[in-house]
Amino acid sequence: MQDNKSIAKKFLAALGKGDVETLTGLLAPDMQAICTGTSVLSGTRAGAEIAGAAGMLSAITKNGIDFQVLTMTAEEDRVSVEVQGVSTLVNGVAYNNQYHFLFFIRDGKIYKLKEYIDTKLADETLAPLMMQLMQQQQ
Repeated sequence: MQDNKSIAKKFLAALGKGDVETLTGLLAPDMQAICTGTSVLSGTRAGAEIAGAAGMLSAITKNGIDFQVLTMTAEEDRVSVEVQGVSTLVNGVAYNNQYHFLFFIRDGKIYKLKEYIDTKLADETLAPLMMQLMQQQQ
């Protein structure tokens, strides 16, 4: 269980820094990530999309997101992590969101992830910059 906690911590550090290589190495080939709610960010995504989102986070934040672990519990193949994210977006707006990540880990790789966030905050602050970046990349 301690190994699974370490994997969850590595994932959060890599996601926050936009470290796509490390992030990709932690994901199972069949990885599925679910962001709950009705936000622009909500939905189900594969591992490649999560890696792409990490790269995007590093482009729209001044220095990534500092994911500060508040609580962490591991049982069987699951790791539950309550997190406070602290960040400043490139437009100077603070993006300090609260998260709950539920990791499912098999053979040292994350095969499923459920993410619960303040979707209203994400839609109001993060999503416009993400949409702008995607339009620039087209």
